[in-house]
Amino acid sequence: MEIQLLREFICLAEHLNFSTAAKQLFIAQPVLSRHIADLEYALGVQLFARNKQSVHLTPIGAVVLAETKAILTHYDEGIQKIRLAVAGFAGQLKIGFLGAPVKNFFPALISRFRSTYPNVDLQLNQLNLGALANALKRGDIDICFTLSFDLSNMTGLCWKTIYSDSLAVVLRHDHPAANNPKIMLSALSQENFIFLAPEESPSLHNQIMALCTANGFSPNIAKLSAFPENALLMVESAIGVAILPRHIKVYASPELRFIDIAGGGAGFDVVVAWGEVHSNPAVPLFLQELESIQLNNSIR
Repeated sequence: MEIQLLREFICLAEHLNFSTAAKQLFIAQPVLSRHIADLEYALGVQLFARNKQSVHLTPIGAVVLAETKAILTHYDEGIQKIRLAVAGFAGQLKIGFLGAPVKNFFPALISRFRSTYPNVDLQLNQLNLGALANALKRGDIDICFTLSFDLSNMTGLCWKTIYSDSLAVVLRHDHPAANNPKIMLSALSQENFIFLAPEESPSLHNQIMALCTANGFSPNIAKLSAFPENALLMVESAIGVAILPRHIKVYASPELRFIDIAGGGAGFDVVVAWGEVHSNPAVPLFLQELESIQLNNSIR
């Protein structure tokens, strides 16, 4: 049964005049009469009682009218959702993120995107560094906010720098070097170190090891942690010192100090990454909103 046939039925039911309804529908009156007869035949009921003076709905016609309006409302809403989805204005967007580096701008970005595209269902997943990379490679997420470590070793990805950051030494407040503005890593050669687990980011691990080697020592790794928050807790518990991204400071207690590393080689970028080939039209819309925030200097 054609949707247009149902629309013609509703139009006639509202006007109760074949001539007026035909003009409204831009079709000839005999064509409308034939279409209504076809609809009655298909349904096996009489929808209208007709005579030379008047047309009115039968009781069953009134029931069919109510149901037809509901059907068309659902149909029109469905078509609209499909069109919005094709344009990226509806559907689902799965976003993975690290909590600390996006803390200052992520809520405003998400709020702005939801306001602009209320029909896009945002799925937000906070993951650690290693899980983010794997989720993006598998296609479990559409976009991720992560660190630039390891991305150059992954094929099929695009990414854009949001801001630059650096590694820092994390010390307890009572450490002899806690009040230094900068520190040479060689001054910590006898310390016990807490590292993030290498499997979380081989490139981050290698960069820290290279920094230590460049300063003339091989670090004594006392503990490994999958989460930077745990590393902070272990530093505060006097288990050792750590080298972590500076943005982790948002989770640090007042008992800890973040000290810049003297010399080069400690820098990296906080980035947004997405698949080079993707089928989700909401991805470029989200990136546009992120760019707008960057242009307004709302990040960091």
